[in-house]
Amino acid sequence: MADRATILSGAFQKVTLGATSKVLGAGKYSLSGVTRKTVDASEFGVDMDIFEFTSADGGRISRTDVLFDPTYPQQETLRNAAFNKTKLINSVTSGIRFWLNSTSYMTIGTSGQILMTTGNKVDADRSGLAKTSFEGKVSGDQMIII
Repeated sequence: MADRATILSGAFQKVTLGATSKVLGAGKYSLSGVTRKTVDASEFGVDMDIFEFTSADGGRISRTDVLFDPTYPQQETLRNAAFNKTKLINSVTSGIRFWLNSTSYMTIGTSGQILMTTGNKVDADRSGLAKTSFEGKVSGDQMIII
């Protein structure tokens, strides 16, 4: 039994479309995780509310602090997915992967999609580098570790 948790260093993390097409310029990524909804199932006369589980929200994905490159194909793919309402799917060849280390990554489950909701955002500072960000909504399944 290990004495401590496995450490996941950002130095080994990345985001790709497919196995190797890296989305360059990445600064941060975030996966909000699943939120299970509840519904009030209380009856007349109960003193304490009673709840039951209902559906779950698959969460959101975001890539922030990405160095903006309007000519880079993977950034263009994510921008176009938001603009053209293209859903990202679980795909061995082109699916989005959020790498945790050199061998494991998170991606959408086989029955889900990611709806890109934000693309083409640009933040620029007079004395800094142009940055962009991408956001998406997880739909139909959860993010899984492979």
